[in-house]
Amino acid sequence: MTRSDKPWAVVVTIVVCALVAVGAVVTAGVVRHGRESSAAPRETTTPTTTSSGVGADGCLARPCVVHGPVVIGDTKVQLVADAEGRSGRLQIGGGGASYVIEVTITRHGAVLGPDALQCSGGPLSACVVRGPNADGMLGQVVVGRSEKWASVDRPFASGAGFVAVQDISGLQIGPEVLVAQHRCDPATTTDCSGTPVYVQVFTMKSELLGCTRNYARLESIPVDLSQTLRACP
Repeated sequence: MTRSDKPWAVVVTIVVCALVAVGAVVTAGVVRHGRESSAAPRETTTPTTTSSGVGADGCLARPCVVHGPVVIGDTKVQLVADAEGRSGRLQIGGGGASYVIEVTITRHGAVLGPDALQCSGGPLSACVVRGPNADGMLGQVVVGRSEKWASVDRPFASGAGFVAVQDISGLQIGPEVLVAQHRCDPATTTDCSGTPVYVQVFTMKSELLGCTRNYARLESIPVDLSQTLRACP
């Protein structure tokens, strides 16, 4: 693989377009993968509490488990899930607006646990709801500002079991989506779990910006990925 120049100017244009798309989706009323360590990219984790409410707080089956809240500026984000992590809804409130966004990755086998919710703030903020499934991990990203939030169209699938949102551009334009993969072809290798890993970096519009080099294991991925991007194979 060869290193590519950092496409941060392109990132700015892409993220601005993403925010415009978010506003259009929300205005139209559309409401619409688990292992990591301290050596992996830094993120905000959330405490878990239990609630007995159903319906108003978004819980579909008693008892309810609340992951969060995470506070971004004046916006509070929390994940309300059933105790088995088989369903959930993301509640976002602040700036005089409130949104409830359904978690759809559970339909594909993702299980919501204590580390399911992670957020990154900025002029354009984002949160990811993630959970392990049979193939590794799935992540559902929601993006917006205090008054306009919506879910990104596609889920992000990680064969290595790590999905997060983090600003690695350093331009204060909002976070990117980090997705870890094994350097392995499941079609030719029965067990990829012991193979090297790398991180794919996406914009909020699901466009691939670049990839990191290979690392021996997930725990070896550095906190700062801003200097490691290169063209993906």
